[in-house]
Parts: sequence; C-alpha cells; structure tokens
Amino acid sequence: MHRVRMSTSHRPVPPRRGFLAQLAAVGAALGVPALAHAHGSEGAPSGADEPWLARLTGRHRVIIHAHEPADGLAMGWARNFLDAQRDAYRLTDRDSTVVIGLQGKALALLYGDAMWAKYDMAGALGFAAGSSNPFAAPADARPARPTSVAALQARGVIFLACGNSLRMGAQRWVRETPVTAERMTAWADEARANLLPGVEVVPALITTLVMAQERGCRYVYAG
Repeated sequence: MHRVRMSTSHRPVPPRRGFLAQLAAVGAALGVPALAHAHGSEGAPSGADEPWLARLTGRHRVIIHAHEPADGLAMGWARNFLDAQRDAYRLTDRDSTVVIGLQGKALALLYGDAMWAKYDMAGALGFAAGSSNPFAAPADARPARPTSVAALQARGVIFLACGNSLRMGAQRWVRETPVTAERMTAWADEARANLLPGVEVVPALITTLVMAQERGCRYVYAG
C-alpha cells in the first residue's frame, strides 16, 4: 500500500526549524545529503533564481514527491487533485498549482523513449519489457493519456527533476564497471538532453521540498 504524508491542518505552515528537522530525517532515509545549516536560515538557499518558483501562483498549492516509480502514482494523484478541484469545488486549474518532484528511480518517468530503449528501463521499472515510457505520450495522443507529462503540463502542472539523482543515475543504469567520473558526466549530459520537454532540473530535491513548503505548498508523498 502506498503511503500518503499530507498535512490536513489549516493552520499556518509549521516553523522552519521543526520542518527542516523532519525533512532531514526523510533525506537520511532516502540517502540524500543533509541540508547545510539545518537549524538556521542563513545557510539555506533561497532558490530565487529558479524559474519554477515564479509559477507558484495558485491559491491552492501542493508538491507531490516520489522516489519510486509506483506506476506513475504521482501523475495519477496530480490529475485526481485537479479533477476534484474542478468537479467538486467548481475551481479552474488556474486556481491550483501542482508541482511534481521526482528523484531516485522515479526520475526515469521523465526520460524520453530513446533512453528507455537504450537502457532497458521498462523492465526495471515494472512495466512490460521493451515498452516505451507511457508518460512520454504527447498531450494530443490517441488514445489520450490524461496522466502523461505533456497532458498534465497543459493543465499547469510543474515537473521538477532532482539534479543529484540525475547525475547519480549512472550508477543505476550504466552497465559498464567501474562507472568512472567521466562516464558519470557523460551520462548526466545524455540524461539532461533526453528529459521530456518542459521538465526543469533543480540542484537537489531535498532543498526544493523546503522551498515549496515555505511558499505555501502542502506535501504529499507518492512513492
């Protein structure tokens, strides 16, 4: 069963120190570096120059985080959230801002079909061996796939890829050993070039989760 970690309180966002302590624990469990100066604001990056921050314009904001593919659960929940806002509460997609942040193994869901074929990603992710990325379909694909990256982007969903995970992906997908520093650099360049259109790379998703929460996004874990 997939776990959901979602704040349901209508109180203000919890104090920075308490939240950073919780997030540091999550980061340790996921094997990502700890935040520098986690007990103070002076060392934490503001991310002011990251384009996605300017797109946090909706009154209702959520960031959906996934480390495992989970059959694209993050995409499914993003669609369900927007549909419920529209159908149950008569809100438009513009009234909400949905951010999907992927890292680790889940990052493969943001690569194009060429990467899936070259590195045989389908089988490793639990899809039919040799299949293409089901979330790489264009927004107007027939049959339509409302949870594809393009279809969700058309509704305003922001997709963020963890730069740390992207770089370290060489250790997961490159078969040759040892994986040298040069090969990791080559992998990172190839991976960036094969991200689906519109996906933004952030330096480290662990800091991105902090930035999103500080700007009013509720946190949901989807794998």
